[in-house]
Amino acid sequence: MSPLNGLTIKRIVPPNGRNRLPVRLSGRYAQCRHLRLLTDAAIAVLVAAFVWFPPSVARAAEPVPIASYTIEVTLDADAKTLTGHEVITYVNTTDVPIPDLVFHLYLNAFRSPDTLFLQESGVAHRGNRWDPEHPGWIRVSDIRLQGGPALALDELADGTLARAALPQPVAPGSQVVIELDFEALLPRVFARTGYVDNFFMVGQWFPKLGVWESMPASEGRAASESGAASEGETPSEEGWNAYPFHANAEFYADFGEYDVQITLPSSYVIGATGVPVSSVDHDDGSKTVRYVAEHVIDFAWTACPRFEEAVREVLGAELRYLYLTEHAWSVERAMDTAEAAFSAYSDWYGPYPYSRLTIVDVPDDAPGAGGMEYPMLVTAGATSMLGTGDSLIRAGADRSLEVVIAHEIGHQWWQSVVAFNEAEEPWLDEGFTDYSTLRVMERTYGANSSVIDTRSLDIGYLDVQRLSYAVDPRLPMARPAWEFDAVEYGIAVYTKPLLSLRTLERTLGEPVILDIMSTFFQRYRFAHPNTENFRAVAEEVAGQNLDWFFDGLVYGDGVLNYAVTEVDTHSVTAVRQGELAIPTEILVTFADGSTAIELWSGQEERVTLTYPDRPPVASASIDPEHKIALDLRWADNGLSREFRFSTWAALVSRLVHSLQSGLLLLGGL
Repeated sequence: MSPLNGLTIKRIVPPNGRNRLPVRLSGRYAQCRHLRLLTDAAIAVLVAAFVWFPPSVARAAEPVPIASYTIEVTLDADAKTLTGHEVITYVNTTDVPIPDLVFHLYLNAFRSPDTLFLQESGVAHRGNRWDPEHPGWIRVSDIRLQGGPALALDELADGTLARAALPQPVAPGSQVVIELDFEALLPRVFARTGYVDNFFMVGQWFPKLGVWESMPASEGRAASESGAASEGETPSEEGWNAYPFHANAEFYADFGEYDVQITLPSSYVIGATGVPVSSVDHDDGSKTVRYVAEHVIDFAWTACPRFEEAVREVLGAELRYLYLTEHAWSVERAMDTAEAAFSAYSDWYGPYPYSRLTIVDVPDDAPGAGGMEYPMLVTAGATSMLGTGDSLIRAGADRSLEVVIAHEIGHQWWQSVVAFNEAEEPWLDEGFTDYSTLRVMERTYGANSSVIDTRSLDIGYLDVQRLSYAVDPRLPMARPAWEFDAVEYGIAVYTKPLLSLRTLERTLGEPVILDIMSTFFQRYRFAHPNTENFRAVAEEVAGQNLDWFFDGLVYGDGVLNYAVTEVDTHSVTAVRQGELAIPTEILVTFADGSTAIELWSGQEERVTLTYPDRPPVASASIDPEHKIALDLRWADNGLSREFRFSTWAALVSRLVHSLQSGLLLLGGL
């Protein structure tokens, strides 16, 4: 539960039915009165049609743009400020009137040490510390209905939220158009956004609406006067899903259309969400570049006069790499990884629905800007996540660059298109993406050398994740972001979901898990699914109950360690340590080289297999193919009669424990 008086109360299982009218209205909403009336009527028809057609049919089409933005913004590169004018068209696709609008003002998280973000983060995030001499903030002025009266905007919580009451509610099937002016000061790069010298990464920079949605009152939501949620008030079924900006939480927004004009110095190279449609030079040494984007949940951009550009076409889309001169060595590797990841995700899940993807290289002294995803734009950076230093990265032995690029491109499928609520259920987008990253790295570089590959040491991505998981394996995954500290967040949101999905893959078979993931992607593209939606698809496609996965791993805190404890002449004893029981195999090898494979449900805590009529038992191994990635210690899965675990394997186990304690967690991508 949020410690501040926010706009929603935490719920572990979000409601079904967040899918937002996946039928596309072409063109911008007309703003003159008679065309707006026609548009409202058309929207009402579409809303009615959505009610009557089954969701499975509606999901196959394109979405109605619910929250669309037309923005004109000017960057003052010296003052590090943004000055903008914004027009928002919001369509009420629900069946209830909406009495107000609630905005995210994310940049206010960086205006003072008293904000929730800075309190939770300890003023440090992703290798950067917040600089009180270079804060960030955003101020809104002159907010009004387009062609109508001015509105009052009231800050909520710590200033990262604000509410504007409307003179009359937005009726179901209708729209409201508002316009506002804003000014923002960008912080020195701290958490995803800001500047370093003349490099700018501009994310979560404009006033952005929350998501109005319905849910059963029994799920723990409470309503404020406006229908938005506040702690301790009367339960309601509708409200704005919008939280104060937590340090671990990311974002949640409706799909819409964006038309953004950015004015900045002419020498700057720019990259952004969307497709550039025009660029106009001005006499004062500035230029205005216009970008448009459809069916996206956000808009971010970057600018720097030192950017160079590399372009490659893959499957009909333009992959664009904006890199800094000092990182020119990274171009081929970055583009090769981008192509490999882009092709793999398209094969596994479905086509990329946009025409362009920009990958942004960030300066060495701005790591906080790297490793982040936005629609049609991701950030990377040639920095080691494993602490191996610059030389191994340049030599290609440390593939941190490749890991980050593969991961962030994966978010184009698992967040930009299938848009989960990253604040309430962060395991979905990060877990799906990290699992996908594992598959890309193994397919491209091999399972055993996908992260570190030297003459003396090979480390696979799965190895790193297993070491991370063992630090705290009892964390449930389906929890809101603010309930984790930084280390817990890395394990529960990235590592455990990756290992759980890999275990599901090896249990059901690769074709089945790919069918599950692709079905889920196609069914919920341009929608807001949740954990229970995924459960329904997974069990439907797999044709079986998956309680062990969802109840035991997603919602539960169970752990599992299988071990062979005794190998005698004619018997083998295996034990299950922990609450989870995942079906597995026991491979028994006899002295004459013959074998027996026994299926074990894992339901018993201890099982003894006897072979009175076979040759003497030589060895036994549980899960010999290592299908169960969640097994805490693979080292004790096997035992031979000649060589007992208490010697060499015990030493290995202690070594692994030492590595677990010292390894940096791979989190925050």
